[in-house]
Amino acid sequence: MSGLSFTPLCIALGIKLGSKVSLINPPPGFASRLNPLPEGVEFLVTAQTGLDVILFFPVDAVELVDRLPALARAMAVTGGIWVAFPREPSPRQKLTEAFVRHAALDIGLVDNKLWNVTPELSALRLVWRPRPRPERPGTGKQPVAQA
Repeated sequence: MSGLSFTPLCIALGIKLGSKVSLINPPPGFASRLNPLPEGVEFLVTAQTGLDVILFFPVDAVELVDRLPALARAMAVTGGIWVAFPREPSPRQKLTEAFVRHAALDIGLVDNKLWNVTPELSALRLVWRPRPRPERPGTGKQPVAQA
């Protein structure tokens, strides 16, 4: 296998019917690679809440740390932020997969997908950390009565 995927990029990134999407610093020509888009997709530039998919291409690690908290606030509860980073960072490049993951954890986000969005860039999908599921009745430890 060559490792190529035939899934359309918009589907792989979670862009669905009626999605609200924001592209931040995309490389030239990237938006056209998302075609064909599902019906009703809206591209928003200044939305402060309710974004389903945010595609963020930070210039460097400083921009990532500065902008990620505001992007997290703009994301819908069930949405995701794709943060792109170089697949093969230079020795001086701090923007790596591990750096993106740690920056996300610092503000309560976790990654749940990795995707090669271009031949040069990979991206991690960041989402809000899921809440622990409550235990089913009868399967957990019984509370100990204390006087």
